[in-house]
Amino acid sequence: MDSTVRKIQPNIAPEITPEIVTQAKPIELPQISVKQKVRYSMFEKVMACVIAVTAVIMMVMLVHTTVSVSASQRQLQDIQTSITKVKTTNMDLQQEIGELSSSDRLAAFAKKNGLTFKEANVRNVTK
Repeated sequence: MDSTVRKIQPNIAPEITPEIVTQAKPIELPQISVKQKVRYSMFEKVMACVIAVTAVIMMVMLVHTTVSVSASQRQLQDIQTSITKVKTTNMDLQQEIGELSSSDRLAAFAKKNGLTFKEANVRNVTK
């Protein structure tokens, strides 16, 4: 018995043929180029301006503060120098007072001018 399917389809026998390996070409995707510029909103423009102005103001304030600090430091150094000079002068004058008021010098001055020394009239005063 013949089958009609066999009549319609010829006898397909798999043939062994050497396969040729070919490299597949990469699939090219269509390039989408967007050349449309994005518009900034008014809020974004205002915020950018506010940030820029704030940054400039802060830079100016930093420079001003730095100048003020250096001027104050210079003034402090001048005051410290004058204080040191006054202290040195005071120490020199105290030393001169000590030399001029020594008992040996006073005794020599009294003897030179004919003064006498009475032990009963002498008081010792201490600080």
